[in-house]
Amino acid sequence: MTLILLLLAGVFPLVSASPQVSVIVADYKVSPAVLLPGEEGTLTVTLKSITSGTTTSSVSYGQDVSQTTTSITPYIDSVILKSKDFEVLGGDSKFEGNIGPDQPVPVTFLIRAPQKSGMYFPEVWIRVRDGQSLKYPVPVNVNTQLSVLRTPSLALENTFPEPVKPGTKVEGTIRIMNEGSTQADNIRVFVNGTPPVAIPAGISSFMIDRLGSGMYREKNLSLLIDKNTQSGIIEVPVRMSYALLDGTIIEDSGSIGLDVRGESEISITSVETTPSRVKPGEPFDLIIRVQNTGTGEAKSVSATVNLPIKGAKEAFIGRIKAGNDAPATFVLEGTEAGEYAYHTTITYVDDWGTHTLEKDLVLTVADGGDSSAMIILILLILGAGAGGFWYMRRKNEDD
Repeated sequence: MTLILLLLAGVFPLVSASPQVSVIVADYKVSPAVLLPGEEGTLTVTLKSITSGTTTSSVSYGQDVSQTTTSITPYIDSVILKSKDFEVLGGDSKFEGNIGPDQPVPVTFLIRAPQKSGMYFPEVWIRVRDGQSLKYPVPVNVNTQLSVLRTPSLALENTFPEPVKPGTKVEGTIRIMNEGSTQADNIRVFVNGTPPVAIPAGISSFMIDRLGSGMYREKNLSLLIDKNTQSGIIEVPVRMSYALLDGTIIEDSGSIGLDVRGESEISITSVETTPSRVKPGEPFDLIIRVQNTGTGEAKSVSATVNLPIKGAKEAFIGRIKAGNDAPATFVLEGTEAGEYAYHTTITYVDDWGTHTLEKDLVLTVADGGDSSAMIILILLILGAGAGGFWYMRRKNEDD
């Protein structure tokens, strides 16, 4: 029995390319549990990702650079069962692809037992592209009185939406499953939020009296995502404890993975011209200041105006981070005096897609001539009239 447990604990790396990308064998099952010599059966291993972190890719649009953040997920090249004693009838290299976070992937092999009774340890070889591959021995009982230690094994799955927005409350369900071979009792589940990034809204812990082998229990859960959370993968830790039949308390852990993506929100804060007073026939700059009041970066921001005036009617702004603003400048030629109603369209891209803001505005071109000299002349006339009135009044008083 000691030899069996030692072998069960052994996981031997084949290739170590990057410690950030790896998988584990979370569980295994042989059916039937005890094979007869020459009998056919199945061996199933459940793979899970233990990868955490993100990777960022950049794409250039002229002078603008768009960045996309995605979670790192292991890519399985092959899953092979190696044994000099068992005949593998099917299942070798049948699985290839990515394993996402909190995604258990069962891989099943059809096997034929050897003719001699005994305990055997065929090895499952898992090759991970650009990551740490592994070799895992699985005990298989062929017609012996020995048995492998039977224990519970809790697993966690969730149905939270992906992606989610900062500053929102998300609703989802977590499922606690017993994938082991015996019952687990007095199960306590604690959702340990990571303030202020993500915290439970309401219930954060609950208890399950018991879970038999193959059984599961679901609980609804709400999480609050802080509005200042940066885009990327965040993990909400979940701690689980349960009791064995002899009263021993076992602790296990899992996590709820959330793909947070900020949403930009564009608005116009001001419209001005240079010079501030536009005169007929003189060129000028129209400046529309654009602000991002959202939670994510706005990329590829551009603006257009449909003014009936010659000049540059398109302006490329580029990127505007959350909380910042930037000007859209249009260099225009002179035109006649009057009021010009025009339509401006601002387009931008964020992690949720392409958006458009449209606004109707008015440009005023003042009448020709400089009215400042006329104002000064009027003031002089009024001053001279007041002075004459004061002089005549004093003269009458003296007489």
